[in-house]
Amino acid sequence: MKIRLISGTCYIALLAGFFCLKIFLPYGDFYFDALIYAFALLGTFEMLRATKDKTTSAERGFVYAFSALCIPACAFGEYFKGWGFAVIGVGVLLLAVALLALLVVRHEETSLEGLGISLLSAIYPTVFLALMVIANHATAPLALKKFGFDSRLLILFVFVVSPCADSIAYVFGKFLRKYFPKKMTPVISPNKTVIGGIGGLVGGMLGAAALYFIYNAAAGSFDQMHIWLPVYLAVGLAASVATAFGDLVESCIKRKLGLKDMGNIMPGHGGALDRLDSALYSTIVAYLAFVIIVLVV
Repeated sequence: MKIRLISGTCYIALLAGFFCLKIFLPYGDFYFDALIYAFALLGTFEMLRATKDKTTSAERGFVYAFSALCIPACAFGEYFKGWGFAVIGVGVLLLAVALLALLVVRHEETSLEGLGISLLSAIYPTVFLALMVIANHATAPLALKKFGFDSRLLILFVFVVSPCADSIAYVFGKFLRKYFPKKMTPVISPNKTVIGGIGGLVGGMLGAAALYFIYNAAAGSFDQMHIWLPVYLAVGLAASVATAFGDLVESCIKRKLGLKDMGNIMPGHGGALDRLDSALYSTIVAYLAFVIIVLVV
């Protein structure tokens, strides 16, 4: 437990440090992009290592190349031209063409299973993290900026709501399990309970509420609280659902591969993917909510 607490604290300090670089330094968004890039490379390494016996060296080489190029290309494309999604789409298309070409040029050693696993290893986590890069460069109309809607808020939603949801889910599950023992997904993740899942929803909303008050206090404005506080709570609730789903997806992958953890870079937590699984999906929710709000307002 002590090792888990220490490594978790180091992870939070790392995020906080790069977030401060994002806020206070010129071109600070690129510093946070660098952290996302490191996560993508580590996550890709963990996925390909876990599936090494199912893929060929050529397939892994293409996936590594995609991971190495996608995040930087997405960051610069989004910053200079707003072409982040286009860069991701072109990258995935080129990777698919390259992998399918192996069926022809290396027919004997290439299997459809290996190609599918290779494509999965590229999408999870690199494509998901590329969306985080786009969120890191998100801008909003002036009418929304006065309410603090910008890329800083998006990143905070991902890395505040998800940990709060995970933490309260753990507390609910640990202390209320004996009273409410019903399993959520007994086959996929036997340790998860329904009461823990409810705790995650509560935690996500509490995290969103705390984010609203702290973030707006720092900005010095609580204008139209009756509108924006419910919006924060709704996004927090949706992000906590995504957090739980992302955790289950990671559990499914590990179960299919016969693994307990994807890595050991964070003692007590596992690998980079074990720590990022929920953030990958909450990024999707936070970014979609941001887009909807921009369109509506």
